[in-house]
Amino acid sequence: MSDGSEVIADHEILYRRIPAASGFFDPQVDPNPSPLAFRPTRHDTTGLSLSRAKYKSLEEAGCGREGKQYYVAVLRAGELRRLGMDIVPRPLEDDPGHCEIADLNFGNRKAMPFAEWQSLLAEQLCLRVEGPFPELPTIDASRQWS
Repeated sequence: MSDGSEVIADHEILYRRIPAASGFFDPQVDPNPSPLAFRPTRHDTTGLSLSRAKYKSLEEAGCGREGKQYYVAVLRAGELRRLGMDIVPRPLEDDPGHCEIADLNFGNRKAMPFAEWQSLLAEQLCLRVEGPFPELPTIDASRQWS
């Protein structure tokens, strides 16, 4: 397997982690995430962070801070490119599948056309949302407590 620096193919699946506590996705209210799920954070200085399915499973993409749950938005690279978004590999030492939408970063998060892009990512380009991860253990209600 490569080191993650190879060009991202149009057919590749990408993941965007969404904190469950953020309220940016509620499957009971809307099957689509909020556009705010695609707003760069202060950590997204060089682009909006995504993960490549080629290097990471859905469950791995959904892992974040201990004790927290996350949803994972599923996207296809070619659909993002078709609308002018530049997706670049930015492998990290501990995450070779890290990539970014280069033009959507913290410094320009309030500029146009980025608000429009956030809406497109949420409402049209997101194939589906999976999770939450990690799954919370289920309680066996039939179990007798002594």
